[in-house]
Amino acid sequence: MKSLTHLSLTLLCCFIVSASANAGCGEMQAQCIVFEQGETTPVSCSISVCANTSDFDTYWTLSNGSEISHHINANQSTVKVNGQTGFALPAAILQDELSCYSAPGMSSIYCAKDTLL
Repeated sequence: MKSLTHLSLTLLCCFIVSASANAGCGEMQAQCIVFEQGETTPVSCSISVCANTSDFDTYWTLSNGSEISHHINANQSTVKVNGQTGFALPAAILQDELSCYSAPGMSSIYCAKDTLL
């Protein structure tokens, strides 16, 4: 009877842990940088990152009201900048470990440093 109880508890723990062990989220307060019309403006922002074994999501909320989301999975990568379809600037042209986003037709580029949590 005692071994059956241990087996039941072990199986229960496996079910509880297995669902959450493959996913996680983190949030940080950061100093984002907005490049607009030749000027650089520091803006406080909140950056959330969630990932599991098949998806990666990051959400930026800037104090100036701007919002950025980036969703990556095995099949696609989707970026939204203030509700518009956007893009991530290639890391090869950036410096100082910046992550930057913009959208076609936008005069703004939004960046943050060290965004990996």
